[in-house]
Amino acid sequence: MRDLSDTICALSTPVGRSGIAVVRVSGAQSFEIFGRIFVQKRHSEQIPPRHAMLGKIADPGGGYEIDETIATCFPSPNSYSGEDMVEFSLHGNPVLVTALLDCLCEQGARLAEPGEFTMRAFLHGRLDLAQAEAVNDVIRATTLYQAQVAARQCSGSLSRQLKPVKKFLIDIIVNLESAVEFAEENLPTASRDVLVQQLGLVRQQIRSWIASYRQGRIVKEGFSMAVVGKPNVGKSSVFNALLAQDRSIVTEMPGTTRDLVSEITNLEGIPVRLQDTAGIHPSDDHIEKLGIDRSLEAIVDADAILLVVDRSRPHLQQDAALRQQVAHASCLVVMNKSDLPSAWSAEEMRAFAGGWPYVEVSAKTGAGIEELRTAILRGLMGTGVSQDTVLITNLRHVRSLEAAEKDLEEAAKSLQNGLSEEFALMDLQGGLKKLGVITGETSVDDLLWEIFSRFCIGK
Repeated sequence: MRDLSDTICALSTPVGRSGIAVVRVSGAQSFEIFGRIFVQKRHSEQIPPRHAMLGKIADPGGGYEIDETIATCFPSPNSYSGEDMVEFSLHGNPVLVTALLDCLCEQGARLAEPGEFTMRAFLHGRLDLAQAEAVNDVIRATTLYQAQVAARQCSGSLSRQLKPVKKFLIDIIVNLESAVEFAEENLPTASRDVLVQQLGLVRQQIRSWIASYRQGRIVKEGFSMAVVGKPNVGKSSVFNALLAQDRSIVTEMPGTTRDLVSEITNLEGIPVRLQDTAGIHPSDDHIEKLGIDRSLEAIVDADAILLVVDRSRPHLQQDAALRQQVAHASCLVVMNKSDLPSAWSAEEMRAFAGGWPYVEVSAKTGAGIEELRTAILRGLMGTGVSQDTVLITNLRHVRSLEAAEKDLEEAAKSLQNGLSEEFALMDLQGGLKKLGVITGETSVDDLLWEIFSRFCIGK
């Protein structure tokens, strides 16, 4: 483990050529090093905090000028890391950035580890652990919606909602501690019933957060969806319509698609990896069978399935056989070619879909495609997420919530079964501790390094 008392430096903007590159320095020697390498254009006796200063970076050892720069000093504790910190904005040339970093290291700084700036922000109380993890989610977001959800976490939305729950548990613990302290005054049964009811409310809230992880994981990671069906039902046309581009080859000849075709898109800000598959049907053609095998593998691996059916042709046994093959999956039925007369009755469509939703579309004209997008999202995300809803997007968080809820369940059982208050207290304190792990109030160093090692260097 590196020494967190060291002064660290790193490039905070992406690697490569750009208009501006930002280099950060954080630690006790930041201002001292800054004073040795920075030459102000307008000299002043004191360094103005949080004011941009124009000047030049000069290497004290070699005596040469590195670049013109704008520097800003942030005294502790009012900086990103909570330490004395300096930011240099210079021309975005990798040669100049490397020269500046070399100069900073020669003057006593060291290169930062991944996530070390944000780890220091956590350790100095600028962020709690849930907020710190959300910083990485903001950086890695590929859609605006992902960034907005991560930004809510970064602003402390989860931490704020956890706070009253933890306070409520502390009140219950204090109540039980008093009962243990004054053992001769047994806690009345009615009081136990009230505590069990209160714990039930807390557990209900925790379970709602746990349930939100299904949506949160999809928002954070996206999902994969395979477009499957018999040959020539319009799978590739539906695939192209969802992408709003001609990505798959479309012809009147059956079996045009013989291998998986994948493309990344997004639905209302949620990343989607769409896979166009080969038509599934009995075949003796070796190459075609390889494509069909890959289609079946895609069905198993996908988070959801679009089962495309040609509604302009009569319902055949082959349709029923294919539906049976995907019966285990989360599926949405696409009744394609709605621009043509339907060979299926409304009753046949409903019976074929069974418990799955179905949408009638025309991939050729675009009719129903927006309704299909809405149906896909509704199937995965439910009725949607409001701005005030906390989504659990982190697996570590949901595991802590599950463990805490289990502890509270055990505490409630102890109270209901008339056991000593000490049994309930042990579980309540365990549950409270596990909730504290989410925000970093109770954590271990190894966990911190594991979390922050996934960040980029300059964060």
